[in-house]
Amino acid sequence: MVALHRSAMSNRTWVIDSGASHNYGNNLRDFRNDSVMETNMIIKLEDKHQVQAKKKGVVRLGDVEIEAFFVPEFRLSLLSVGQLDSYGYTSTFKSGICAVTNAKGCKVLSAILKEGLYIISTDVSAHVSEIRLLRTGTKNAKTLKIWHQRFTHLNYQVLKRILNSLYN
Repeated sequence: MVALHRSAMSNRTWVIDSGASHNYGNNLRDFRNDSVMETNMIIKLEDKHQVQAKKKGVVRLGDVEIEAFFVPEFRLSLLSVGQLDSYGYTSTFKSGICAVTNAKGCKVLSAILKEGLYIISTDVSAHVSEIRLLRTGTKNAKTLKIWHQRFTHLNYQVLKRILNSLYN
């Protein structure tokens, strides 16, 4: 089970998962404080083990706000494709990128394929490592716009500094 596998990834890492029935976060800091409430949900894993969700609340990832269960035993947090769909979002997987769009067709979240998983991270440093993985393109305006969209609408000034440090 991906959620229980120890990894070099941060415990602030979120994975877009087509097999997850719900959204599961492993770090309480990802939850909006005013939304957290106690719960007692038992989660049955594929390997027949069970874990308990201790709390539930709202998580904000990029421009997406979605309800999730807090499961501290999970090594990674899972963002369910099915749950995204039920909230009106569309997930498109293409060329190692998962783009999540809203009902108006605007990209609100993106993830990159890394080690067989579509990874989102709440750590700013993860955006830097994702950009380093995808050292394609030039410094032109079209490329900058693509990078801006791929990385959840990261501020253009910050994005320019990162790209300049990579290409210089």
